[in-house]
Amino acid sequence: MDKWAELSAFVAVVDHEGFAPAARTQQVSPSGLSRLVSNLEDRLGVRLLNRTTRRISLTEAGERMFAHGKTILSELRDAEAEVTNLSSTPRGRLRVSCVRTLAERQMGPIFAEFMVKYPDISLDIREHAHPHELVAESVDVALITGELDSSSHIIRSVAKFKRLICAAPAYLQAHGVPVKPQDLKNHNCLEFGNNSQRQRWRFHDGNGAIEEHWVTGRLRASTADTILPAALAGIGICRLANFVVGPHLQSGELVELLGEDVVADDVPFAIVYTAKRHLAPKVRVFIDHVVDVFTPLPPWSGISSAAN
Repeated sequence: MDKWAELSAFVAVVDHEGFAPAARTQQVSPSGLSRLVSNLEDRLGVRLLNRTTRRISLTEAGERMFAHGKTILSELRDAEAEVTNLSSTPRGRLRVSCVRTLAERQMGPIFAEFMVKYPDISLDIREHAHPHELVAESVDVALITGELDSSSHIIRSVAKFKRLICAAPAYLQAHGVPVKPQDLKNHNCLEFGNNSQRQRWRFHDGNGAIEEHWVTGRLRASTADTILPAALAGIGICRLANFVVGPHLQSGELVELLGEDVVADDVPFAIVYTAKRHLAPKVRVFIDHVVDVFTPLPPWSGISSAAN
């Protein structure tokens, strides 16, 4: 039973002062409208209309029902218009998760540019240390680095960055320069991460395969902002994203070691969002904005010691 159709039929008949004129606006036959109004009266157990062959008039119950019904239908139309407008215009609060280092080193200006471009969207940025934490929160979209195996989310690859192996000139002067990956076992390697997986650094073996070397050191930390000062102070060798160490390579405070032909550490950067039939405009335009910024080359493209 369609209560909305019954109410709409009743209000239309009263507004147009008859079944025939109302039927022309509702694209329903007069008999069809009459059945809908009769169904409404039967369901309510009260007569709403006095019908004669020449005119209709409202009963007392009909007057009250008409007043309430007209208001209800008007509010329903307003609600539908508001929701439809919301679904077509980018607006509202957008909750974004982002790996902390990426948020602090790269995304701030990109977020600001997005907010200037879309003044009706508010950003709620939640920074996390590790990729697996990003999709655990109730967010609209997540910016991750590294691999994420998820069948319940859409993962859109955006770019890649490199982790570069670097050290301060003072450290290299005191402890020597490693010339091959095997030499790292004799050095203090600063470990970025809080799990054993991060202790294995990856390299090309010269035959098209990847080999991993275990490293150890006096410092392990889960944030780049803890590792970087130690490297700059000459405490040890670090392996950090090129967008973190890039300025220090260019200034000479750090020196890149082993080189891109040896170091095998391309890390994917991707956008993650929940698979939905209708993607909210605020999510869609945010994804497009980030992709535009990182296409065809990401902001960190070309950062290495070769730029010195």
